Amino acid sequence: MLTQPYEAAGRRALDRMRILTITALATFAAFAAAQKATLPSPLLPDLEALSQRVDKAHRPQGPSAEVTAFDGVLQLHLLAPGEESPQVDLAVKYLKWRKPDGPIRHLIRYKMLDTRSIERGRDQFGFWHLVQGKARDLTEQDATDRAACERDTNLARQLVRFLDPGAVLRSLTGAGPVREEEFKLGRDKGVPCETVEGGLAAFPLLQRAGEDAPVLVKIWVTKAEGRLLAIDAWPLADGKRNEAAAERVRLLDLRERDGLLVPFQLEHLFRDAEGKMRLRSRAEITHLSLRPKLTEADFDRPR
Repeated sequence: MLTQPYEAAGRRALDRMRILTITALATFAAFAAAQKATLPSPLLPDLEALSQRVDKAHRPQGPSAEVTAFDGVLQLHLLAPGEESPQVDLAVKYLKWRKPDGPIRHLIRYKMLDTRSIERGRDQFGFWHLVQGKARDLTEQDATDRAACERDTNLARQLVRFLDPGAVLRSLTGAGPVREEEFKLGRDKGVPCETVEGGLAAFPLLQRAGEDAPVLVKIWVTKAEGRLLAIDAWPLADGKRNEAAAERVRLLDLRERDGLLVPFQLEHLFRDAEGKMRLRSRAEITHLSLRPKLTEADFDRPR
Protein backbone atom coordinates (compact mmCIF):
# COMPACT_ATOMS: atom_id res chain seq x y z
CA MET A 1 0.00 0.00 0.00
CA LEU A 2 2.84 2.35 0.74
CA THR A 3 4.12 1.97 -2.79
CA GLN A 4 0.91 3.27 -4.44
CA PRO A 5 1.53 6.97 -3.74
CA TYR A 6 5.05 6.65 -5.13
CA GLU A 7 3.78 4.83 -8.22
CA ALA A 8 1.15 7.52 -8.77
CA ALA A 9 3.75 10.25 -8.33
CA GLY A 10 6.04 8.48 -10.75
CA ARG A 11 3.29 8.26 -13.36
CA ARG A 12 2.54 11.96 -12.95
CA ALA A 13 6.24 12.78 -13.37
CA LEU A 14 6.40 10.65 -16.52
CA ASP A 15 3.30 12.37 -17.90
CA ARG A 16 4.86 15.79 -17.26
CA MET A 17 8.08 14.68 -18.99
CA ARG A 18 6.08 13.48 -22.00
CA ILE A 19 4.21 16.80 -22.19
CA LEU A 20 7.43 18.79 -21.88
CA THR A 21 9.09 16.64 -24.54
CA ILE A 22 6.18 17.05 -26.97
CA THR A 23 6.08 20.82 -26.33
CA ALA A 24 9.84 21.13 -26.84
CA LEU A 25 9.68 19.15 -30.10
CA ALA A 26 6.79 21.29 -31.37
CA THR A 27 8.64 24.50 -30.45
CA PHE A 28 11.80 23.30 -32.17
CA ALA A 29 9.82 22.32 -35.29
CA ALA A 30 8.21 25.77 -35.45
CA PHE A 31 11.61 27.45 -34.97
CA ALA A 32 13.17 25.30 -37.69
CA ALA A 33 10.31 26.11 -40.08
CA ALA A 34 10.71 29.85 -39.42
CA GLN A 35 14.46 29.65 -39.96
CA LYS A 36 13.96 27.73 -43.19
CA ALA A 37 11.55 30.42 -44.41
CA THR A 38 13.94 33.29 -43.70
CA LEU A 39 17.33 31.82 -44.61
CA PRO A 40 18.60 31.68 -48.22
CA SER A 41 17.94 28.40 -49.98
CA PRO A 42 20.89 26.02 -50.37
CA LEU A 43 22.65 27.01 -53.57
CA LEU A 44 22.04 24.80 -56.55
CA PRO A 45 25.24 23.66 -58.28
CA ASP A 46 24.66 25.92 -61.30
CA LEU A 47 23.94 28.94 -59.08
CA GLU A 48 27.06 28.32 -56.98
CA ALA A 49 29.11 28.03 -60.19
CA LEU A 50 27.61 31.33 -61.43
CA SER A 51 28.32 33.02 -58.08
CA GLN A 52 31.96 31.92 -58.20
CA ARG A 53 32.32 33.14 -61.79
CA VAL A 54 30.83 36.52 -60.84
CA ASP A 55 33.16 36.75 -57.81
CA LYS A 56 36.17 36.18 -60.06
CA ALA A 57 35.02 38.76 -62.61
CA HIS A 58 34.15 41.48 -60.09
CA ARG A 59 37.15 40.87 -57.82
CA PRO A 60 39.96 40.41 -60.37
CA GLN A 61 42.61 40.68 -57.64
CA GLY A 62 40.95 38.12 -55.38
CA PRO A 63 38.78 38.38 -52.23
CA SER A 64 38.61 41.75 -50.50
CA ALA A 65 36.88 43.35 -47.54
CA GLU A 66 33.33 44.66 -47.76
CA VAL A 67 32.96 48.24 -48.98
CA THR A 68 31.02 50.25 -46.40
CA ALA A 69 31.77 53.83 -47.49
CA PHE A 70 32.61 56.02 -50.46
CA ASP A 71 33.32 59.63 -51.31
CA GLY A 72 32.58 60.80 -54.84
CA VAL A 73 30.96 63.12 -57.36
CA LEU A 74 27.95 62.02 -59.42
CA GLN A 75 26.16 63.58 -62.35
CA LEU A 76 22.49 62.74 -61.91
CA HIS A 77 20.13 63.04 -64.87
CA LEU A 78 16.40 62.84 -64.03
CA LEU A 79 14.38 62.01 -67.13
CA ALA A 80 10.70 62.93 -66.97
CA PRO A 81 8.44 62.20 -69.98
CA GLY A 82 8.04 65.23 -72.22
CA GLU A 83 10.28 67.41 -70.07
CA GLU A 84 13.81 68.71 -70.39
CA SER A 85 16.33 66.47 -68.64
CA PRO A 86 17.90 68.34 -65.72
CA GLN A 87 21.48 67.48 -64.76
CA VAL A 88 22.52 67.73 -61.12
CA ASP A 89 26.12 67.40 -59.96
CA LEU A 90 26.32 65.93 -56.47
CA ALA A 91 29.31 65.71 -54.12
CA VAL A 92 28.38 62.66 -52.06
CA LYS A 93 29.68 60.96 -48.91
CA TYR A 94 28.14 57.67 -47.77
CA LEU A 95 28.73 55.40 -44.76
CA LYS A 96 27.13 52.14 -43.69
CA TRP A 97 27.29 52.66 -39.94
CA ARG A 98 26.14 50.48 -37.07
CA LYS A 99 24.88 52.33 -34.03
CA PRO A 100 26.42 50.90 -30.84
CA ASP A 101 24.12 48.11 -29.67
CA GLY A 102 21.69 49.11 -32.40
CA PRO A 103 20.70 48.67 -36.04
CA ILE A 104 22.63 49.63 -39.17
CA ARG A 105 22.14 53.22 -40.32
CA HIS A 106 22.90 54.41 -43.84
CA LEU A 107 24.41 57.87 -43.44
CA ILE A 108 24.71 60.26 -46.34
CA ARG A 109 25.72 63.85 -46.94
CA TYR A 110 25.61 65.53 -50.31
CA LYS A 111 25.79 68.96 -51.82
CA MET A 112 24.61 70.15 -55.21
CA LEU A 113 27.53 71.73 -57.01
CA ASP A 114 25.72 74.69 -58.52
CA THR A 115 24.66 78.18 -57.58
CA ARG A 116 21.76 76.90 -55.45
CA SER A 117 24.16 75.22 -53.00
CA ILE A 118 21.51 72.79 -51.76
CA GLU A 119 22.85 70.50 -49.03
CA ARG A 120 21.08 67.52 -47.45
CA GLY A 121 21.96 64.46 -45.46
CA ARG A 122 21.18 61.83 -42.92
CA ASP A 123 23.13 61.73 -39.68
CA GLN A 124 22.73 59.42 -36.69
CA PHE A 125 19.62 61.37 -35.63
CA GLY A 126 17.75 61.51 -38.95
CA PHE A 127 17.36 63.38 -42.24
CA TRP A 128 18.21 67.07 -42.43
CA HIS A 129 18.71 69.91 -44.92
CA LEU A 130 20.03 73.44 -44.93
CA VAL A 131 17.49 76.25 -44.99
CA GLN A 132 19.02 79.73 -45.29
CA GLY A 133 22.29 78.36 -44.01
CA LYS A 134 20.78 76.62 -40.97
CA ALA A 135 20.30 72.86 -40.57
CA ARG A 136 16.74 71.68 -39.99
CA ASP A 137 15.05 68.30 -39.81
CA LEU A 138 13.46 67.02 -43.01
CA THR A 139 9.88 66.40 -41.87
CA GLU A 140 6.64 65.34 -43.53
CA GLN A 141 6.08 68.97 -44.40
CA ASP A 142 9.18 68.75 -46.60
CA ALA A 143 7.84 65.71 -48.47
CA THR A 144 9.50 66.47 -51.83
CA ASP A 145 12.95 67.21 -50.39
CA ARG A 146 12.81 64.23 -48.03
CA ALA A 147 11.78 61.87 -50.85
CA ALA A 148 14.71 63.17 -52.93
CA CYS A 149 17.13 62.57 -50.04
CA GLU A 150 15.78 59.05 -49.46
CA ARG A 151 16.02 58.31 -53.19
CA ASP A 152 19.62 59.50 -53.34
CA THR A 153 20.43 57.43 -50.24
CA ASN A 154 19.00 54.33 -51.92
CA LEU A 155 21.03 55.07 -55.05
CA ALA A 156 24.22 55.18 -52.96
CA ARG A 157 23.25 51.95 -51.24
CA GLN A 158 22.62 50.22 -54.57
CA LEU A 159 26.04 51.27 -55.83
CA VAL A 160 27.72 49.74 -52.76
CA ARG A 161 25.64 46.57 -52.92
CA PHE A 162 26.43 46.00 -56.59
CA LEU A 163 30.13 46.02 -55.79
CA ASP A 164 29.61 42.48 -54.45
CA PRO A 165 27.13 40.83 -56.83
CA GLY A 166 28.30 37.36 -55.81
CA ALA A 167 26.94 38.04 -52.32
CA VAL A 168 23.64 39.18 -53.84
CA LEU A 169 23.37 35.91 -55.75
CA ARG A 170 24.10 33.87 -52.63
CA SER A 171 21.49 35.75 -50.61
CA LEU A 172 18.63 34.79 -52.95
CA THR A 173 15.76 32.84 -51.42
CA GLY A 174 13.84 30.30 -53.45
CA ALA A 175 16.22 30.74 -56.40
CA GLY A 176 15.23 29.10 -59.66
CA PRO A 177 17.55 27.47 -62.19
CA VAL A 178 20.19 29.42 -64.10
CA ARG A 179 18.95 30.04 -67.64
CA GLU A 180 20.47 31.43 -70.82
CA GLU A 181 18.74 34.53 -72.22
CA GLU A 182 19.53 37.51 -74.42
CA PHE A 183 19.43 40.95 -72.83
CA LYS A 184 18.27 43.79 -75.09
CA LEU A 185 19.72 47.31 -74.75
CA GLY A 186 17.32 49.38 -76.82
CA ARG A 187 17.91 48.78 -80.51
CA ASP A 188 21.42 47.46 -79.92
CA LYS A 189 22.29 43.86 -80.53
CA GLY A 190 21.29 41.61 -77.66
CA VAL A 191 23.85 40.49 -75.08
CA PRO A 192 23.98 36.74 -74.32
CA CYS A 193 23.45 36.35 -70.57
CA GLU A 194 22.84 33.89 -67.80
CA THR A 195 19.87 34.76 -65.61
CA VAL A 196 18.44 33.62 -62.31
CA GLU A 197 15.33 34.63 -60.37
CA GLY A 198 14.79 34.62 -56.62
CA GLY A 199 13.75 36.67 -53.63
CA LEU A 200 15.60 39.23 -51.54
CA ALA A 201 14.30 40.00 -48.08
CA ALA A 202 15.26 43.68 -48.40
CA PHE A 203 16.28 45.88 -51.33
CA PRO A 204 16.61 49.69 -51.67
CA LEU A 205 14.20 50.56 -54.48
CA LEU A 206 14.41 54.04 -55.97
CA GLN A 207 10.64 54.34 -56.46
CA ARG A 208 10.04 53.40 -52.84
CA ALA A 209 11.68 56.04 -50.69
CA GLY A 210 12.46 55.10 -47.14
CA GLU A 211 12.87 51.60 -45.78
CA ASP A 212 13.72 48.55 -47.86
CA ALA A 213 11.10 46.30 -49.39
CA PRO A 214 11.02 42.54 -50.00
CA VAL A 215 11.40 41.97 -53.72
CA LEU A 216 11.56 39.36 -56.42
CA VAL A 217 14.60 39.93 -58.63
CA LYS A 218 15.93 38.69 -61.92
CA ILE A 219 19.70 39.01 -62.20
CA TRP A 220 21.42 39.27 -65.59
CA VAL A 221 25.09 38.22 -65.93
CA THR A 222 27.01 38.45 -69.20
CA LYS A 223 27.82 34.97 -70.44
CA ALA A 224 31.19 35.95 -71.92
CA GLU A 225 32.74 37.82 -68.94
CA GLY A 226 30.60 36.83 -65.95
CA ARG A 227 29.82 40.50 -65.22
CA LEU A 228 26.65 41.81 -63.65
CA LEU A 229 24.72 43.65 -66.36
CA ALA A 230 21.27 44.35 -64.92
CA ILE A 231 18.82 43.61 -62.14
CA ASP A 232 15.04 43.58 -62.52
CA ALA A 233 13.16 44.06 -59.24
CA TRP A 234 9.49 43.76 -58.35
CA PRO A 235 8.26 44.73 -54.86
CA LEU A 236 6.19 41.99 -53.24
CA ALA A 237 2.79 42.41 -51.63
CA ASP A 238 1.05 39.38 -50.11
CA GLY A 239 3.59 37.18 -51.85
CA LYS A 240 2.76 38.57 -55.31
CA ARG A 241 4.99 40.82 -57.37
CA ASN A 242 3.79 44.31 -58.23
CA GLU A 243 4.26 44.64 -61.98
CA ALA A 244 3.31 48.33 -62.04
CA ALA A 245 6.17 49.20 -59.62
CA ALA A 246 8.84 47.21 -61.46
CA GLU A 247 12.37 48.66 -61.67
CA ARG A 248 15.30 47.76 -63.88
CA VAL A 249 18.86 48.80 -63.02
CA ARG A 250 21.47 48.65 -65.76
CA LEU A 251 25.13 48.66 -64.75
CA LEU A 252 27.30 50.15 -67.48
CA ASP A 253 30.87 51.35 -68.01
CA LEU A 254 32.43 48.90 -65.53
CA ARG A 255 36.00 49.83 -64.53
CA GLU A 256 38.42 48.36 -62.03
CA ARG A 257 38.95 50.45 -58.92
CA ASP A 258 40.73 49.22 -55.77
CA GLY A 259 40.51 45.61 -56.94
CA LEU A 260 36.77 45.81 -57.67
CA LEU A 261 34.69 46.33 -60.79
CA VAL A 262 32.72 49.55 -60.34
CA PRO A 263 29.79 50.57 -62.57
CA PHE A 264 30.54 54.18 -63.46
CA GLN A 265 27.08 54.53 -64.94
CA LEU A 266 23.78 53.38 -63.42
CA GLU A 267 20.54 53.61 -65.38
CA HIS A 268 17.11 53.13 -63.82
CA LEU A 269 14.04 52.21 -65.82
CA PHE A 270 10.48 52.30 -64.45
CA ARG A 271 7.28 50.94 -65.97
CA ASP A 272 5.08 53.63 -67.53
CA ALA A 273 1.28 53.83 -67.81
CA GLU A 274 1.40 51.75 -71.00
CA GLY A 275 3.30 48.97 -69.28
CA LYS A 276 6.62 49.67 -71.01
CA MET A 277 9.95 50.09 -69.23
CA ARG A 278 11.21 53.65 -69.72
CA LEU A 279 14.53 55.24 -68.75
CA ARG A 280 13.91 57.57 -65.81
CA SER A 281 17.34 58.39 -64.39
CA ARG A 282 21.02 58.08 -65.19
CA ALA A 283 23.82 58.48 -62.65
CA GLU A 284 27.37 58.92 -63.94
CA ILE A 285 30.33 58.80 -61.57
CA THR A 286 32.96 61.44 -62.30
CA HIS A 287 35.03 60.89 -59.15
CA LEU A 288 35.09 57.99 -56.69
CA SER A 289 37.13 57.08 -53.62
CA LEU A 290 36.36 53.70 -52.08
CA ARG A 291 37.08 52.92 -48.44
CA PRO A 292 37.61 56.55 -47.28
CA LYS A 293 38.17 56.96 -43.56
CA LEU A 294 34.77 58.30 -42.60
CA THR A 295 33.04 58.24 -39.21
CA GLU A 296 29.54 59.18 -38.12
CA ALA A 297 30.91 62.61 -37.14
CA ASP A 298 31.52 63.39 -40.85
CA PHE A 299 27.76 63.33 -41.34
CA ASP A 300 26.72 65.55 -38.44
CA ARG A 301 24.56 68.44 -39.59
CA PRO A 302 26.13 71.91 -39.32
CA ARG A 303 25.62 73.54 -35.91
